[in-house]
Amino acid sequence: MAKKTNSELFASLLYIIIGVLLVIFRSETLGWAMTIAGIFFVVSGILDLIKKNWAGGAVSIIIGIAILVLGWVLTGIVLLVLGILIAIKGVVALIDAFKKSDKNALDILFPVLTVVVGLMLAFGNGLDIMIIIVGVLLAIDGVLGLIGSLKK
Repeated sequence: MAKKTNSELFASLLYIIIGVLLVIFRSETLGWAMTIAGIFFVVSGILDLIKKNWAGGAVSIIIGIAILVLGWVLTGIVLLVLGILIAIKGVVALIDAFKKSDKNALDILFPVLTVVVGLMLAFGNGLDIMIIIVGVLLAIDGVLGLIGSLKK
């Protein structure tokens, strides 16, 4: 049972550390993750080439270089498209909410929030806000896990 507790303790501490890093550094952590992923693919590709796995190695290296070179450009495009689609979904939901005869405040509030989140993702700092929320949730999960593993 001690091994499980140590594993839970380590995972909880790791969640807290990652959560705090996400809150402090926000979208910079996404850049770090893309850089690490790109390096991982390049190294994996080189190791495949050493093992004479030519096709797999070449594909891994190309993916790694693409992530390293195009990572932020592609992320920006994805966030723009995703944000616009989310905003459109919010507008459609808002129109549907106004058509309802028995609408309440929540029927209007959620579509409006959806439009705001979509526009923030597409044109603002929505990514930072989402990363902060994920970081806070990870840190809270880590603290709760830490408390739980220390009680055992």
